[in-house]
Amino acid sequence: MQLRDGIIELNSTGYFYYTMEFPRPYDVVIYFVAPSCKLCNDLNEHYQKVAKFYADSGALYKSESKRAVFFATMTFNDKTKQVFEQLGFISAPNLFVSQPHIVFVPQDERERYLRDMKWTISYTDGTVTAHKFLEFINKRTARQVDYKASTSEALTVIGVLLGALTVGALLFFIARPLFLNPKLWFVGSIIIFITCLAGVVYNIIHNVPFFSQNNRGGLQWKTNSGRQQLGFEGLFLSLGMTFVGLTMVLIMKLKVLVRHRKIDPLIERSIYLFLFLSIFITVQFVEENYRQKSHYNPIYWPPKHYIKGPLNRDQGNSF
Repeated sequence: MQLRDGIIELNSTGYFYYTMEFPRPYDVVIYFVAPSCKLCNDLNEHYQKVAKFYADSGALYKSESKRAVFFATMTFNDKTKQVFEQLGFISAPNLFVSQPHIVFVPQDERERYLRDMKWTISYTDGTVTAHKFLEFINKRTARQVDYKASTSEALTVIGVLLGALTVGALLFFIARPLFLNPKLWFVGSIIIFITCLAGVVYNIIHNVPFFSQNNRGGLQWKTNSGRQQLGFEGLFLSLGMTFVGLTMVLIMKLKVLVRHRKIDPLIERSIYLFLFLSIFITVQFVEENYRQKSHYNPIYWPPKHYIKGPLNRDQGNSF
């Protein structure tokens, strides 16, 4: 058992000593790796960075309300094989957060507990960064350690931002009439709306994969977890909600668009009916997908407990 860069290098004896001792005023975060594992080596720098963030925040020492947090690594070999098998690891790398009460978890609940405390990392997780490590570890240690960008990272972001502002200013002066066109702003606002609604910026920062694979190896475009979403899922559902909004605008503007054309009243009513039906079907589709993710979801119809009545009683009124 050795200490390198503030991270404990565990053998099997050290693992059982640090994780099975009770009482203990600390949590142990363990990064399980294997020899000649490229992904393990690629992510090691991010893991070390997170360990330093915790050390700099004082998390190595317990406080009145929080336990201390130690960071460790374990490499797969003949002597540590038993630990990997005990935790159900069949590949590497893996991340595991051991809490003191693990020794009291009943055997029938142990599998569920371990599933919540461990993360089997693979290429299907997208690009794993220090941000993702922090998010996983913070959630299980009940701490809020923030990512601290290095000086070079901060200067890079500032340089990119200033460059983008400079290019934007030049484009505005060169193509001023184009930028003052209302149609451009309308299209631009739609793009911004879709980008925000789909969580594109969040997906880029956290390297969320566009698609994933299900247990059968098939293509998966959405998750059923209320706390997660894939890139395509957010984009597809946001496009659906944008379609609903634009269709409503079209319904209001249809009379203006066809004012110079003679349209049979039956055809006109059919167009309106088709547009309303399109809105209804799209909203139902979006609602159903959100319902599969969580009970707390937007619904088209009022819930069963909705109170109806006069203006001073109906829940749809805010006064």
